[in-house]
Amino acid sequence: MNSALLFAAAASSAAAASSGAGGSAVTPSGSTTLIGPGGAVAAALGQVNPFWVFVLVLGFPLLMLLLGEALRWLQRHQPVFVAPLAILRNWTLPALAFYLLLVELLARPRSAVGVRISETLVWLTLILAALSLLNVILFEGAPQGSWQAKVPKLFRDLGRFLLVLIGSAIVLSSVWGADLGGFLTALGVGSLVLGLALQDSLGNIFSGVALLFEQPIAMGDWVQIGDSLGQVVEVNWRSVHLKTTNDDLRVIPNSELSKGQFTNFSRPTSLHRVEVPISFSYDDPPNRVRQLLIGAALEIPAVLHTPPPDVVVVSYGDFAINYKVQVFAPDYLTGDGIQDEINRRIWYLAKRHGLTMPYPVQQEVPYVSTAPTHLQQGVASLRLLKSTPGFASLSSERLEQLLAACEVRSYATHEVVLHRLMPLDGLYLILSGEAELVLPDATGRPCSLGVLLRGECFGEKTSLLHGRIAETTVLACDDLEVLVIPYERLQEVLVESPRLAADLAEVIEIRQRAVAKVLEGGLQRRGSAGTPLPELVEGPAVGGSASGGM
Repeated sequence: MNSALLFAAAASSAAAASSGAGGSAVTPSGSTTLIGPGGAVAAALGQVNPFWVFVLVLGFPLLMLLLGEALRWLQRHQPVFVAPLAILRNWTLPALAFYLLLVELLARPRSAVGVRISETLVWLTLILAALSLLNVILFEGAPQGSWQAKVPKLFRDLGRFLLVLIGSAIVLSSVWGADLGGFLTALGVGSLVLGLALQDSLGNIFSGVALLFEQPIAMGDWVQIGDSLGQVVEVNWRSVHLKTTNDDLRVIPNSELSKGQFTNFSRPTSLHRVEVPISFSYDDPPNRVRQLLIGAALEIPAVLHTPPPDVVVVSYGDFAINYKVQVFAPDYLTGDGIQDEINRRIWYLAKRHGLTMPYPVQQEVPYVSTAPTHLQQGVASLRLLKSTPGFASLSSERLEQLLAACEVRSYATHEVVLHRLMPLDGLYLILSGEAELVLPDATGRPCSLGVLLRGECFGEKTSLLHGRIAETTVLACDDLEVLVIPYERLQEVLVESPRLAADLAEVIEIRQRAVAKVLEGGLQRRGSAGTPLPELVEGPAVGGSASGGM
């Protein structure tokens, strides 16, 4: 209210002067002049309009009071509109009152310097208030995804500066009578000189404008620019400011971003994939390693379950099999903690489950494998045959001769051991793991005939003298090892063991009934693979083997 009281006092003094205070005198020519303290001022002012006295003495303080109350109300309910109204109250209105005091009460000519200054302040503050109100209406609180929200703040500042510059030029021309043609010529020459002197700085500015127009980065994004990695905390006309993981501030010129490449870890989504390389021994089965690593990753709270974690075999190195653990973090910053957690848990996981993480050594030492030797496999196979009905009637010497002609094969989980309708090269006896018999029904959907366990066999039609064709597809339910007894050796054993021939004939009959039931649509249970059966590979298999990969 200080400015309101000041203008009210000044207006009251001018009104008192205009009321004719003081005496009068008659000149020799007969004219009358005012004398006294107020008489000289009244002679200079002439007749004052009482309306302007009322406006400045009563209207201006009242309007200032109303605007002050409006500001306090807006601060509580609509704070975004405080800035334009504050400019009107604190700057525009006092400048307008001062201008009216000079022109209407003191009758100063518009060409006077004080009047021109006050009029210039009125127009400039009015332009600033209008631009502030326009910014509030268009951009403040704009919905996410609208064109207002996508306009960079730098563009808004640049547009506001240009409008102020244009308004200032109009005020200079209308109030001060400046020659805009000469001003623009001088401005053009000066801009050319400045452009030549500030090529690098202007290049950064225009690069910043282009960068903000394209908007490949935004506040809060994690980006890597060359060797610099950090979170974007500011994007201005000249540079991008990054807060590094060490809480340091790194300033990257905009020209470096426009000329080079950079990576934004927060686009198109905040999800970030973390990859952790690890190596394990050739003696550790890849599927077992993969299962253990995925289970360990899922136990970490920050790891997302969707998309699910995965472990891939990267390569077979000189000393180990190289894996890569792939998990997803909700954002880039969380990914660093996840990588540390996975690396720490892998060590304890390997210790618990007997996994070996080999490393290259310089000295030459003989390699000792922990995998079972042929002798150990032969002993295990011999023990299994002795406990299997049909083979138990054979002597140990005959079984050892049979095993010498057999082959041990290993299959991964969900790998196809036998394709349906392909020739059989022998009888398959399961040494470890589980296998599933799968047959497509009339609609092509895979149906399960059952799961075979350790000690059970498939490929039983090898015992026949003709029609040695697999009627079902055999899938490995997990890591599977089978002993393959060749056709010729099996025929010799069947002659010596009628019990084995009877058992195989019974198995053939049971499975033929199950196959017929599936083909009739009576069995609707799906196979464990849960996917359509692999395509049949036409043509003879290499080496007479009917097995093949998926």
